[in-house]
Amino acid sequence: MNEQNTPRSRLARSVIEYVCDSVEHPYATIQEFQSDGLSDIVDLELEIDLAQDRAVPIRHREPVRIVFASPDDLIAPRVLSLREDFPSGQVHTNLDREVDGLCLCIWEEGWHDLSRNLTGQALVERIRWWFAGMADGSLHADDQILEPLVATTSDTIVFPLGTFVGPWFIEKAHERRGQVTLIMSRDRKDAKNSRFDVFQRVLPSQVHGALASRPFEMGALVALTARLQFDFLAELKTWLTEPERLEAASTRRALFLLVVPKRRVEEGEDESYEAWVYTPCETLAELGEKLGITSTYEDGGRQKTGIALLGTVEPVDLRTIPLLGWRIVQRLNRETARRFAGSTRTADAKLVAIGAGAIGSNVIINTTHAGLGTWTIIDDDDVLPHNTVRQTQTNCAVGYSKAQVLALEADAILAESGNHSIIADVFHAGAEAGQIAHAMLGADLVVDFSASPAVVGYLADRELGRASSFFFGPDGSDLVAMDEGNGRAVRLDEVEAQYFLAVATYPALEGHLSTARTDRIRYANACQDLSRPLPPWQVQMLSGLAAGRLPSFVEDAAPSAWVWRLNPETGSVLPTSLSVQPTFRFGSDELRISLSVGVIKAMRTYRQKAAPNETGGILIGTFDLVRNILHIVAALPAPPDSRQAPTFFVRGALDLSPLVDKYAKATVGRLQYVGEWHSHPDGIAARPSDDDEKVFAYLCRQLAPAGAPYAMLICGRDETWLRAAWQDRGQVEGIAGHDER
Repeated sequence: MNEQNTPRSRLARSVIEYVCDSVEHPYATIQEFQSDGLSDIVDLELEIDLAQDRAVPIRHREPVRIVFASPDDLIAPRVLSLREDFPSGQVHTNLDREVDGLCLCIWEEGWHDLSRNLTGQALVERIRWWFAGMADGSLHADDQILEPLVATTSDTIVFPLGTFVGPWFIEKAHERRGQVTLIMSRDRKDAKNSRFDVFQRVLPSQVHGALASRPFEMGALVALTARLQFDFLAELKTWLTEPERLEAASTRRALFLLVVPKRRVEEGEDESYEAWVYTPCETLAELGEKLGITSTYEDGGRQKTGIALLGTVEPVDLRTIPLLGWRIVQRLNRETARRFAGSTRTADAKLVAIGAGAIGSNVIINTTHAGLGTWTIIDDDDVLPHNTVRQTQTNCAVGYSKAQVLALEADAILAESGNHSIIADVFHAGAEAGQIAHAMLGADLVVDFSASPAVVGYLADRELGRASSFFFGPDGSDLVAMDEGNGRAVRLDEVEAQYFLAVATYPALEGHLSTARTDRIRYANACQDLSRPLPPWQVQMLSGLAAGRLPSFVEDAAPSAWVWRLNPETGSVLPTSLSVQPTFRFGSDELRISLSVGVIKAMRTYRQKAAPNETGGILIGTFDLVRNILHIVAALPAPPDSRQAPTFFVRGALDLSPLVDKYAKATVGRLQYVGEWHSHPDGIAARPSDDDEKVFAYLCRQLAPAGAPYAMLICGRDETWLRAAWQDRGQVEGIAGHDER
């Protein structure tokens, strides 16, 4: 190839070099290269890998032409089939043949991004892949959205949700940098400065297939619609002679809005509607005259348009009336938002939020953008100036209800509302109590964003389908997420108790609760008007993680708990998944006990290791004085100075006090010593002996006056016996079978 015949396009040179010089078989041969001074044209014959069964008659050898129209490759090359009998009407092809071939739709990505790593080899292989996919029918999957029938361009027209079937009216018209955007509405509204009248028709239903060339002039549009069994010109002439059109004929232009129902196969149902929008450059009066149906005359010094007398106006060649095409977009509802967000959900979730503060507002806005579902937001606070640093509510919302403002913000995100607010404190709901109960009972998930342990307990006791909780750690760099799972086999407060155990025992969570910040900012002059400094980016980053986890809390069956630890210096995040065990519950009207299965597993392990001797240790748990509930979450092994024998066990105390202090310190006092456990050997029932009764009496004397609950467990071979007491709340006894969980 001499210098005069060297391609200007880098990509064209890369294709030629690959095909001619590649050591590997390029599965292509160059038939001809030519340059007309404007474009580089490379003709190839490609070898195609074909399946035995073909949906489309693609051949093992296919001739193609690649036209590189830009020497700097800023414009995507066009790929044409040179086969005169290439099957017409296929998806991802143009309907109309050009002079030198049929244009194939090779590109779906944006060319500016694709071109950055598209080598000559990659281009050749991409075209070969296209032919193979066309042959076996995989180029357009069954679950892929239908292809457009006509390409669009230019200005933008925005439609509401639903089908494109009208009637339509122009609600707003914007023009910026020569580009026009029209906002359409189903309600008749007079948009200021609107220069258009809408001509709208629904065409006969069509089977999707080849992409038709965009009509750039009236003659092409008339021909295209005729192929679709629609007489566009007759309909347009009737419309132009209607009185309201004649009245504004000199100042307005036509907006042709043609709606085409589409189906996948001839005998199928319509799956979607495609809209085509075109505008001629002429006013209605000028367009009517060019079509030979109206004329303009002067009446009392004013220009008027009327119906022309037959034969008085000569129509022009329709090909001389250019058309401007419009880009068509639709507003999003939650279903379409989910598709853009990559969600596989098919239905809206009904969600209730308690708290519209930093984490709640950001998670609600984020999940609303993603189309997760509708929120009922419960909060009784008003927006204050310092809230605007970390919450989504802005300065104009100061003084208004957080919940109400957040519901309005969420409703404004998509073209589908449904979010509600309840201005109330769940502990003092008053007149809103019934509304709160109704919302919670009907929700797929009730989410606590309040960062209040009291709310966790409140939700655990409520009648509802499922509850979860999100909150930040004390210094704002950690995010905690807890969820009950389907069926509420583990209630939210029980998940919280096991979270405290993880904080005390997981090395990855060291310092999670014990490194609370002490620096505070006073935002008003009351004694409790204090807030912690916390960067907005940190709030948004952790809230984004919470919003990402929330859909799994709606869908996953099992209970779960997570902690994400953010390093503000590096921006790195360490996720930790916490083990959540099922629980046994015992109780009376005055006292409730929850016992983690993890406690029983630990006792059985220690018992087996100590056999044939008895063994035992202490119990660790947390309790709620208001709700009268004790959560037992850990059974510790026997201290090394304990005395063990087949018929008795006496617990020692070596290093025990520092160990209990470690649990308390790690959880800021939430985990404490709550009693004793010991084992019984095989053949001995898991019931208290006389000595065991003395131990429990000792616990009563030592712990009851302090006001804390206390418990004793006996672990046998097949079951565990429990007794717990708490001052005037009485005693509770129960049996946990080892095969029940």
